[in-house]
Amino acid sequence: MQAVIALCHFCENHGPRVVMTCQPMRDVDDKGASCTASTSLGPSTSSSPPGIIVPLIKFDGECVVKEKTNTEDGTSYPHYGNCTKFTIDTEDRCSACSSFRNGPCLLSNDHQTKTSYISSEVALQDRVYERVKNACLRSLSCEVSAASKKNPVQPPPPPLSRSTTPRKIHPYVIHEEPLHDFSGTRIPPSSTVLQEPIEDGAFEQPAAEEADGYVIFGDTDNGFCFAYIFRLADAKARGFYRLFSLIVVSNDLTFLTNNFEYFKTTLGGIKNDLQKLAQDVFSREIDTGEKLSEDDIHKPEFQKLVGKMPSWYRRKIAIDTDRNLTVVTANNDIWVQLHRHMMWTLRSPTLACLDQVMEGKPTQDMMVLLELEESQIVELELRHPNQHLVSMAQLANLKIIATQLNTCSEPGDLDLLIRHIVTGGQVVVESREKEYCRQFLLAISNLLPIGCIKLATYKEQYLPEYSSRFNLIGGPHNMDIPLEVSDVMVFRVSPRDVSIVDIEQMSLVNCVIEVRRRPENDGSNGPLPRIVNRYRDLLLDSDVTDTILETALRTTREGWMLKAKICYQMTKQLSHPQVFEHITGCGVEDQQVVSYWTAGLSNAYKLHVLTSIQQSQTSTAR
Repeated sequence: MQAVIALCHFCENHGPRVVMTCQPMRDVDDKGASCTASTSLGPSTSSSPPGIIVPLIKFDGECVVKEKTNTEDGTSYPHYGNCTKFTIDTEDRCSACSSFRNGPCLLSNDHQTKTSYISSEVALQDRVYERVKNACLRSLSCEVSAASKKNPVQPPPPPLSRSTTPRKIHPYVIHEEPLHDFSGTRIPPSSTVLQEPIEDGAFEQPAAEEADGYVIFGDTDNGFCFAYIFRLADAKARGFYRLFSLIVVSNDLTFLTNNFEYFKTTLGGIKNDLQKLAQDVFSREIDTGEKLSEDDIHKPEFQKLVGKMPSWYRRKIAIDTDRNLTVVTANNDIWVQLHRHMMWTLRSPTLACLDQVMEGKPTQDMMVLLELEESQIVELELRHPNQHLVSMAQLANLKIIATQLNTCSEPGDLDLLIRHIVTGGQVVVESREKEYCRQFLLAISNLLPIGCIKLATYKEQYLPEYSSRFNLIGGPHNMDIPLEVSDVMVFRVSPRDVSIVDIEQMSLVNCVIEVRRRPENDGSNGPLPRIVNRYRDLLLDSDVTDTILETALRTTREGWMLKAKICYQMTKQLSHPQVFEHITGCGVEDQQVVSYWTAGLSNAYKLHVLTSIQQSQTSTAR
């Protein structure tokens, strides 16, 4: 048992009761068992003591039925794990503290992790049943803290007129104010504590014992529990509310503490949904209730209500302690919804803890990333806490650059930029703001493998060694670049609104991009490399979203890195003219791209190739 989730209720007739339990059941290889373990094609056949097979209901198609297995009741579906029920619930129950009773349970199968999530009234195994039962009792009786609150000073009471009888007026009317807990959920009206005024005219309201709250408790003997205690408004309950708790029970305290914020958020969301449904039903029933007559108001049992309670308290509503959660929320599908919420609450941490195993060999980008210096990783923003969001922003900027160059510049500037980048040319970006240089350079860096990126997002001046040290560089407005540097393409990024000084508001969408200088060898005399056409079509296609663009660019880079790997292997064994004969789909116009991309290979791969060639030559010589 990693964890189970249960809904508990303090029944007005029977006390604390577990109403619904959602538990994961997994296939575990048991070498000591005389029979094979349960599979998704049939019920459990373990060597455990015989018990009742739980009748299951397939839930929303999440269980893919390949072969239906007939049991005594003929209602069982394919599942994982041992779904034989061994617990016998001997507790007295009424409709208010019951859910499925002995009827069918709800089943959802997670085929990825080979886990079945089963929601029943009580847990299937005795050990889990006892721990959940103990956690239920403690959760419904534990204390949760709430800050004390002072009501505003009330105005002085109006003077009594002689025509007003004392019985029909109260000098200090305490109007009920809805309390709000830290999650912003309205607490049912009964949580307001009515008190007599203190001397200074202010009403001191102590910490509300009935406020919603959460707590972790437990020990190694009984397990550990995260409990979220809350109340549902019910017009026919004593005190106008019913006490519930959502509990997560586990043997592992670390699991609960590591996921504390997660459970607080998810269980709090379930609580909010239930309270909203119950509050709507409560309001409708109160509005239709019979009001107290004048004779009723004068009766001793109603004296304390007059003047101190809101108008809706003065209603004749019969108490009904046997109302089910379905009635309180007016939702016939409430158990199915709770099953879905509980199932996903248990499933998400499990998926997050799975080890991510790479499919096949690691890519060259992964290997190069391990070899980069820390300063290079920071410059490329490869360890940003929101790396995915940053990459999406970079791709959006890349499409902005492509669109502006395609529509506003001279014909062919976009093709020239892409060709210049993939063949190893240098790109310089000038701007008065460092942020615009950074956004531009990080955007176009997505066209290259990581090993080919030599980036300096901003330099105050252009030094001679920069021509060979960096291929992507940013600098100030009118950066002085020597004329002898011929293989360079210079851009200027100017904001349309110079009043924007907040870095978070700076974006290339509000900028004008100009080509200030083009390389001497622009490649206009020959055909473009195929990768240039591929990149241009992707960037200008409006139907290609950022997510699709990221996948397409990555697969394109990986495909061309395969050509670079073959090129590197061949250059160590053949003469240069013969190298490209062994690379499929590499024309004359593509040779410069492939040759340059060999620089993006990792040192580990290059060493492996050289070692393999040396061993092969040694074996041949022998």
